Amino acid sequence: MADTNPIIFRTYQTYGGYYVYDRHTNSVITLKPDEFQELQAVEKGEMSPEQSDVIARYQKEGLFVPNVVQGLIHPQTDILEYRSERRLGQLILQVTQQCNLRCSYCTYSGIYEGNRTHSSNRMNFETAKKAIDFFFDHNIDSAKVPVGFYGGEPLLEFDLIVQCVEYIEEKMEGKDIQFGLTTNGTLLQGERARFLVEHNFDISISLDGSQKEHDACRKFPDGSGSFELVIRHVEEMFERYPKYTKEKVKFFTTVNPYMDLGCVLNYFDSSELIDRSALLYNTMVPVNLKDEASYQESYYLIRNYEYVRMLFALVGKLEETYINRLVASDANQIARLWKAVHSKRFLKPFAFQAGPCMPGILRLFVRYDGGFYPCERVNENLEYYKIGCVEEGFYLDRMKNLLNIGKLTEEECKICWNLRCCVMCSSEIELHGKEQPDKTDKLEVCKNHKKETEFELYQLCVLKEFGYHPKTEVLWI
Repeated sequence: MADTNPIIFRTYQTYGGYYVYDRHTNSVITLKPDEFQELQAVEKGEMSPEQSDVIARYQKEGLFVPNVVQGLIHPQTDILEYRSERRLGQLILQVTQQCNLRCSYCTYSGIYEGNRTHSSNRMNFETAKKAIDFFFDHNIDSAKVPVGFYGGEPLLEFDLIVQCVEYIEEKMEGKDIQFGLTTNGTLLQGERARFLVEHNFDISISLDGSQKEHDACRKFPDGSGSFELVIRHVEEMFERYPKYTKEKVKFFTTVNPYMDLGCVLNYFDSSELIDRSALLYNTMVPVNLKDEASYQESYYLIRNYEYVRMLFALVGKLEETYINRLVASDANQIARLWKAVHSKRFLKPFAFQAGPCMPGILRLFVRYDGGFYPCERVNENLEYYKIGCVEEGFYLDRMKNLLNIGKLTEEECKICWNLRCCVMCSSEIELHGKEQPDKTDKLEVCKNHKKETEFELYQLCVLKEFGYHPKTEVLWI
């Protein structure tokens, strides 16, 4: 399709049908074979849109409307300043950059280009107090006060956490305070565990399955595994605080190249201690790795098997209980896409690329020295991601730049069929040693996102052909 064509769509077919994705309405339409052939001719530039009877006919229904995008701007840009002044969502305090483990796949292990490694840097109470005060002063219009503690291993700074909790509860009395903490579990015992329970913390414990798989990566500096200690502490939690542990404790498993995924799934399926509903799976971050992560062949076989079982469950051929937590996020993505293509939301002259959250608003990550960052996932070493500090407040211009990452490729996005479906955060972009992402690097990510959307649209239509039908109003699919 020529770049100057204001009618932008994408045709594709499955074994069971012919379809077109219409960018203007963000909708999928089922086509007859002759309609499909004609639209393909338009798409290839062999026929102009004005010559197409198919386009003319569907335009009467509001489809295939010329939609020239004048520019890219995130719709939340105009309310960013208000939200930063009065409606901050969550405070995350990096109480330390140190950890008592040296996990092979850790973001701070040294295997990521340009990222920080473990250090003795720690937050003092004066900095923590300033961060809490800032958050309180900019959380005025919110009834909830979610506060998380992050590391490194946050329980290494247990005394500081106690000081912060006591100060928060005193300062924010009357609000719904929600504390959270992510821990490796090795220090979760005795007074520490009791304190977290008494103050109703949501606790996330890192656990990578059986002892063999867990200890393959999650080791102490001397090379010994941490599994036995973590499990002992988990068992103590269930014994001493059974109701609390069942309701407030989750387990994070990081899928990585060093584990046997089959053994991990078998461990959790047979565990009498940990319920499947308490499991959350993450995958090792693939961006900016110094060396490519090489997964075992069995990983792909097992994951594909679980994925296929999930698809069968979605079309009613298996009970939903067969959907493994490993692929639950994929099932959620299918449901979100179905809802999106049935919402009939027209494209506006000024559009935006989805993905970036309001930096610092939903999650204000405060580094040990008081620096502000959009969340705990970005590279703290890059000035590009620093959006303020406890002494100076927010840097609104930087926040707006992060929110509008689509500006890097604005001209390409204006004519891209995938504009409405593309979801991208700047943290996905490989920096290759640069201080901030640029257009060339972003376009590489764009290629992958187009492929992903094509697959997701294809998959959605195949599922529809086999009876997938969530409880939503059906428009054209």
